[in-house]
Amino acid sequence: MSNKDSQKLIDLAKKERSMDSSREAAMARLVNAGIVDKNGNYTKNYPALASFSKQK
Repeated sequence: MSNKDSQKLIDLAKKERSMDSSREAAMARLVNAGIVDKNGNYTKNYPALASFSKQK
C-alpha cells in the first residue's frame, strides 16, 4: 500500500469518526455490510462477535 493510499484511508476514518450517527443509521450500515441481519442478530460469518455479545 502506498503512502497516498494510506493517507486516503486515514482521511476516510477521520471523516467517519467526525460524523454524528444515530443508532438506526449505525444498524443500517451493519446490515448493509452483512454483519448483522435486519433483526439485529449477527450473521453466520461472524460467530466470534455473536458469542462475545452473548457473554454480557
